[in-house]
Amino acid sequence: MLKALQKSKQLSVIAMDRLGDYLALLQIEMKLQGREFGAQLAGYVLASMSVFFMLLFSGIAIIVTFWDSDYRNTAAWLVVGLYAATAGAGISLARQHAGRGTGMMTLRDEIKRDVALVRESL
Repeated sequence: MLKALQKSKQLSVIAMDRLGDYLALLQIEMKLQGREFGAQLAGYVLASMSVFFMLLFSGIAIIVTFWDSDYRNTAAWLVVGLYAATAGAGISLARQHAGRGTGMMTLRDEIKRDVALVRESL
């Protein structure tokens, strides 16, 4: 019983010592993740604006191409369908990638390693 209490006291000292390391690691990972998120966000905004204008002008080009023909109404509705399909594909892609949190992996791994060490020592 006394030996278990001594181990418990040693483990609490180790845990308190590691707490500062965890906080420092958390700060570093938050900075890295913030930079990565900012760069990704800028890229996605640029890409989405480009895709928006590409779709807009390609739709106008399709309608103008068929303007003097009997297929003008069909071409206009085809453009609407193309926009709807593109929006659906975008939503589908976003839903597939939702919830894939890969942030803070180093901190998680470090905590798992420490928990395994504590379990082994008990």
